[in-house]
Amino acid sequence: MAFLFHGYVRLLQRWTLPTQMATASLCAATGDLIHQMGLESKRLDQVEWYRTRRLAMYGGLVFAPLSNTWHRVLNRINLRTRMSTVLARTATDLTVFSPTATCLFYAYQGAWEQRPLHTPSNAGPDAPQGIYERLEERLWPTVQKQWAVFGPANLVNLSVVPLYARPPFMNVISIGWNTFLASAQSRGGLSPDEALSRDMQLAITAAEVME
Repeated sequence: MAFLFHGYVRLLQRWTLPTQMATASLCAATGDLIHQMGLESKRLDQVEWYRTRRLAMYGGLVFAPLSNTWHRVLNRINLRTRMSTVLARTATDLTVFSPTATCLFYAYQGAWEQRPLHTPSNAGPDAPQGIYERLEERLWPTVQKQWAVFGPANLVNLSVVPLYARPPFMNVISIGWNTFLASAQSRGGLSPDEALSRDMQLAITAAEVME
């Protein structure tokens, strides 16, 4: 285990961002599988792999590069004492990055599900919720949960963990958080078949109007 850990640290030091991206993708996929197989009690052959792929791609391609840049920005905050610096960095992270990352997650998810930006005013009760309305409904509750999880974790991360290892440290801490995101992704989520079916229905409706 020590050999693997030291090898991983060397990868982080030499290829920082690619290693962070791979770590984030793996942790996100793990969180989704924990949700599907643990909380939804699915067997491996019942797993909806498109959900796992979506979350893994978000973690690796979206969140990891953003987090990498953000931690370098946070590292520029330096006050007179070590404790005040850590507290300032943590407060900045929770008030700026947490809401931004939450908005990005729901926008990413909505785009993959082909949701409209706004719920149409004449939409029926079964119409998919728009990205804006979905975000408006879920942003504050999600951010509150983020603060409860990442507030204490950041106090450790920003005080004793080297800069290059901070995003992966948070990725490991956030495996449980990714399980929550998997739950958020599934609640009211649209499968690819449902999104396609909705688009076909819209096309049929438009054709009928044109006739």
